[in-house]
Amino acid sequence: MDIKQENIERIQTQIDMIRQESRTLSYRIERMTEQRKALSLEKNRLKDRLEAVNSIPVTELIEGTNEALANLTIRK
Repeated sequence: MDIKQENIERIQTQIDMIRQESRTLSYRIERMTEQRKALSLEKNRLKDRLEAVNSIPVTELIEGTNEALANLTIRK
């Protein structure tokens, strides 16, 4: 095999390696984007829950707690 052919093969191998790395990175980016979307949804759900809890008057929370404690039984 002559030097020209060896250079061509070496360059082709480098191109193939770069393509593979590019595919790997694309997959990782897609996966991370999906994870980011899931985290964003969870954050928004938690914000909504926090807003709902903050909108409940304190007296209702205390009354609900007292009611729950009144119905509490100890199991043996």
